[in-house]
Amino acid sequence: MTEMNYRSEPEETIFIDLPNTDGLKIKGILRGSFDQPLAVIVHGLPGTGNELLPYLSARYLYEQGIASLRLFMYDSEPYTRDLIDCTLPVHVTDFDTVIDYLRSKKVKQVFAIGHSYGGLTILRSKSKLDGAVLWDPTHGEVFHKPESVEWRKNSRQKRVDDLILYLDGWGYIEPKAIDDEQKIMGDTTNLAADKGYPLKIVAAGKGIMTELQEKYINAANEPKKLTVIKDGSHQFDDSDDVVLRLFEETSSWFKRHI
Repeated sequence: MTEMNYRSEPEETIFIDLPNTDGLKIKGILRGSFDQPLAVIVHGLPGTGNELLPYLSARYLYEQGIASLRLFMYDSEPYTRDLIDCTLPVHVTDFDTVIDYLRSKKVKQVFAIGHSYGGLTILRSKSKLDGAVLWDPTHGEVFHKPESVEWRKNSRQKRVDDLILYLDGWGYIEPKAIDDEQKIMGDTTNLAADKGYPLKIVAAGKGIMTELQEKYINAANEPKKLTVIKDGSHQFDDSDDVVLRLFEETSSWFKRHI
């Protein structure tokens, strides 16, 4: 198993204007340069570009000669979006803006990584990429699985303005608008069809969406690949081996298509 190198490398925080907004911007942290193949990393919901997976994957990819731009779909910086104002279509529009920005910077190859809801964002996007790896991406049917329905039914919840707070365990927060979207989302399988670029999905074997990831891959065009990390949960934070395998599966897919 490959070891990660933890040497310090410079990063640059950039802000990209979001058109048709009142001066809003989306934040990204660039590791590497626009002269390299670059992967846009989209975190899950709720999440941040500085979580374990985005942060460490950026370091890993840099060692493999691949730059990264890890996004913050909402943040506390001035003029960035707030979580309460986000929906899936908002995420998709902002992601497309980032891809347009990178193309304007003449980045020769633009890849994407999406974890969970970030994967669903990429699937729904119409942007043409040079490849994507999705980490256990959200599928609309998961919200209607008995496990999900039972969890939501029995969990302690509190409504604060337009946010829903799930109070059990370490807690969870969602905008009511996204919760409403999920209830009517249904089958999102066809979002994987006709993407026009190489698509790989890494499924969490201990999660509840493995068979749904198979549906995505069955709908996708070649080149495509499904890899299941059997001892990985949805967050892929089960062990060093799980995290490193996730990163190796990701970088090998990109390097295959560079």
